[in-house]
Amino acid sequence: MKKLIGSIVAVAGLAAAAGAQPITQLCYEARVFNAGNNTGWGASVNALPGDTIEVRAVVSLLNGGAIAGGLKQIVFQPVVTGWTGADALVTQDIDGAGSSTSQGVGVIGGARSTPQNPGVADVPGAYGRLTPWVANATTTSTFLRGHVGTGTAAGMLRIAQNHITNWIGAGATSGSTANNNFNGGGGVSVAQIAVPSRIGTDPAPSLGQTGLIVFKFAFVLSGSTDVRSLTVDTPQNGLGRTLVNGVYVDNIQWFNSPTSGDADFTRMGGETCAATVNIVPTPATLALMGLGGLVAGRRRR
Repeated sequence: MKKLIGSIVAVAGLAAAAGAQPITQLCYEARVFNAGNNTGWGASVNALPGDTIEVRAVVSLLNGGAIAGGLKQIVFQPVVTGWTGADALVTQDIDGAGSSTSQGVGVIGGARSTPQNPGVADVPGAYGRLTPWVANATTTSTFLRGHVGTGTAAGMLRIAQNHITNWIGAGATSGSTANNNFNGGGGVSVAQIAVPSRIGTDPAPSLGQTGLIVFKFAFVLSGSTDVRSLTVDTPQNGLGRTLVNGVYVDNIQWFNSPTSGDADFTRMGGETCAATVNIVPTPATLALMGLGGLVAGRRRR
């Protein structure tokens, strides 16, 4: 009887797998920055006050079935919950202007911009969209930056394009301004050029379907010794969506074959998984910070 039940369960499992719809998984992983290696990534990481935390977005196709091509496009808005005014997003001068309004995540441009932005390499300290996921160029108006939430979004940091000032789910629900920020289209735009449309200067295409590292950013934790946690995730309506038969649906696209053109893709939904950063000061760190406060107090006296 046990064998029979096991067979029934196995058959049911195969049937469920066969009928499963393809879906894209967007997972965040974090680590404490280390210039000497690129290891230690995970869904949960322990850190100390003042540590620099690196975060990467990893995309995988689940239940792909006959889909044989690589990722064509996904747009998403990372949200860090548990953010304080003393935490700091790592940014760079995106256009050489040196002003506070030109500090972004990664540099501007794209695969065919002048100058070209081929995407960053997967190495410690490099942030922005990775190669080859830069088909859609950013500009001095649409560069990626951090938006600090207020009101019901207080205590959150959202990464999106510069002009996407509304929080996720707010703003016009249709028309040209629906991307600010109802349809999620103004987030991190990850896309690659179709193989038939490629030219010699384009970044080499990616035909992989799992473990695709598409975007990286970093932030510096405050020096507070409070025990706390930050989470990095994307809410469902923070994924880019498009209208299909009058209804907004997730607009994640995969090429159907390795040689598919721009129109030959499968559109599907997505699911996300978060990364958690736990700030747990060690007794030695607490003692050292206490000693520093004592010294500062003596100096003030």
